[in-house]
Amino acid sequence: MTDAEGKEILRSVDYAAEYGDIYNLLVPKIPVGTSKIKLDAAPAIPVGSSIEIRSESFGGRLNAPLVHTAKVTQVAGDELSFSPPLNKEMDTNMFIRWNRTIVRQYQSATVQAEKKTDGLQLTVTGETPVARVETMYQFKQNSPEIDVQVKTTYKQQTKVFRESLVLGFAQRVSEVYRKNRKVDALSTQARYWLDREGVRFGQGKQTALVYHTPHISSLELLTVQNQLQVNLDHMSDHRYVEELEGKQVGKVRHASEYKATEERINSFSLVVGYQPILMPRLMNQPYGFLATHVWTEHADEQSLASNRAVYYGSEKVESPDKAVGGFVKYGIPVTKSVFFANPYYRPQNPINVAISESPEFLAYLKDLRKRGMEIGLHTVYPYEFHLYRDVADRVLDTMKKEFDSVTWIDHGYLKNSFGFQGLNIKTPYYLADLWKKYDTRYFWHYSSEDITSVNQALDLLQSSRGDDKRTPLYWSHPTVTGPFYSWAAAIVPENTMRVYSDQNLARLIQDRGVLINHVYLSRVPKWKTSGAFLKRDPQGELVIQPGFDQLLKKMASLRDQKKLYLATVREMMDYWLALEQVRFEYDPNGSIHVYNDGEKKISGLSMAVRATEVWVNGKKPPQKNDQGDLIFWFDLEPHAKAVISSGPAAQSSK
Repeated sequence: MTDAEGKEILRSVDYAAEYGDIYNLLVPKIPVGTSKIKLDAAPAIPVGSSIEIRSESFGGRLNAPLVHTAKVTQVAGDELSFSPPLNKEMDTNMFIRWNRTIVRQYQSATVQAEKKTDGLQLTVTGETPVARVETMYQFKQNSPEIDVQVKTTYKQQTKVFRESLVLGFAQRVSEVYRKNRKVDALSTQARYWLDREGVRFGQGKQTALVYHTPHISSLELLTVQNQLQVNLDHMSDHRYVEELEGKQVGKVRHASEYKATEERINSFSLVVGYQPILMPRLMNQPYGFLATHVWTEHADEQSLASNRAVYYGSEKVESPDKAVGGFVKYGIPVTKSVFFANPYYRPQNPINVAISESPEFLAYLKDLRKRGMEIGLHTVYPYEFHLYRDVADRVLDTMKKEFDSVTWIDHGYLKNSFGFQGLNIKTPYYLADLWKKYDTRYFWHYSSEDITSVNQALDLLQSSRGDDKRTPLYWSHPTVTGPFYSWAAAIVPENTMRVYSDQNLARLIQDRGVLINHVYLSRVPKWKTSGAFLKRDPQGELVIQPGFDQLLKKMASLRDQKKLYLATVREMMDYWLALEQVRFEYDPNGSIHVYNDGEKKISGLSMAVRATEVWVNGKKPPQKNDQGDLIFWFDLEPHAKAVISSGPAAQSSK
């Protein structure tokens, strides 16, 4: 692809894919020296094949997996022998990955050109052993944009490890639009995982731009090679393990699972031969805030007294209006999970308080919701009781009516959990139809914590450690988990609350980071008089730890300075999904047209741009400066358009 003078811009478009099989180990760990393993199915792997034994689960292992590479020496039933033997102990959701088919180019391809009323459509149909791939390029008259749609039709049952278009550019990388919404220009890193942000190659008429690609899996940039990998599907972008025993033995189902004749459609756009005057980028949070923090509470071992202490400041405070400390005093929202029922609950031992056994707890939760807290289930029971279908239906109905619940946090190893058997229609633990019926749609499960550990960074994006880390904030699995979304999180044990230092909070804001934590705010351990969140006063009453109260005060101050956005899972997921409905068009007059193709208003739609001022629909929106960017925000109604320009008089040429 060239400019009008014949100078090369886009040099090549290649196709690459990897398909294969996954076999799961049925033990929680294997020791050094292991050379034979038992799998969950008889492997159809030929002797002599190269395999990887992998563990990618929990604590950031996605980006630092345990991997042992070996060759198969023998297969006998469901047992597989390999060499060399294991040179390090491995544990937790171990699996064998075998690349059955690797595609580096089409076996054959045809090209068809068709004139349209508004331009030209070029269709490239490529054949591989596994799929037919139709790539349609829509060239529009009088527009620098090229719309690309890729339809993949599978010829056989398969598991997709990766499918990508690999774009090679003649021009060097000029701007990288990073996952944290900053820009790298003068200095770039060797490799980027861009989420679904973008990059610009070249300058002026010899330029190519890809930005905001919500209908693909992810983008990866190899800077030195001037190569952009458009991942149509990548197994590491959507995490899911169907746990079987505890949280260390399960069926790894990250890979998409397709049957013959099934299809998937992806799309993105290229802007070629035109360099926009303004390049606004969508921020990860609304209203001009710079970073995001979400508190999520798991409901284990709580009492009503401990709840009041952490949310109101003291167990003696019974009304939110009289809060002397805690989340309510500082107006900090929490995504709070609860148990609905606990047959073992007794007032004289009020641990694992639940809605059905404590009307006072229900009233307390209603008060919290009025003050911006999100209430959802931590499964139904704290223990493994059989959950009858009519009971499950009634529970979810109640949670919808009382709290408009949309978020669910798995608990322990209960079979009805999302990350256990809740999605498996062949088991008595199936709940997916009821989650769909009552619009429970945002889920935490153990695979949510594959992304990072707070020991690595107080930021799910981990930008301080380099942009090559794969760090999706949320995902919907293309084939395994139905219409539901998973959100990433990082556990913060009480003995690691030191990570909430002033320095780390400042770094979170500086890096425009996002943290969704996993904490046990109201837990009352049996033999402990104090912890990171709670302590007992001289009278033996539970009160909030003064140091933790000061942390909440500090975070509230950062919020009031419009630096740190404090939100719930629901707020952030709703906002992020709304951003998927945003579409950009680049007008030759220099203005940018921003469309909301969704059904809901986007409030506080926030963007960053390298400019001294911007105008939206001829008016100056709220705006502020940060680290060389102008941050601005505005509301965008459903199916509406906003025109962003460098001055008040820009008019559309379309």
